[in-house]
Amino acid sequence: MLYAIRRDDKSERERAMKNPVAVKAVVKDPVCGMDVETSTAAGQADHKGHTYYFCVLKCKEKFELNPEQYLGKSGASSKGCCGCCS
Repeated sequence: MLYAIRRDDKSERERAMKNPVAVKAVVKDPVCGMDVETSTAAGQADHKGHTYYFCVLKCKEKFELNPEQYLGKSGASSKGCCGCCS
């Protein structure tokens, strides 16, 4: 005996929830203000329980020397790098 199971919208949603599409998380580099995807960041550093992501290792190194200098600032520019990446 064969049974056909009709999928309704609810079962499609449930199936989609089991296989979610990866969502890109974009954050600001605290040194230069550039947008950085967390999955492709050049570096990351933990400070006081928070993870920070960087566009290049040079920004990460600057941050690690003096994190407090960069926290609470919005970064040099949200449109591009401040020149520290070249």
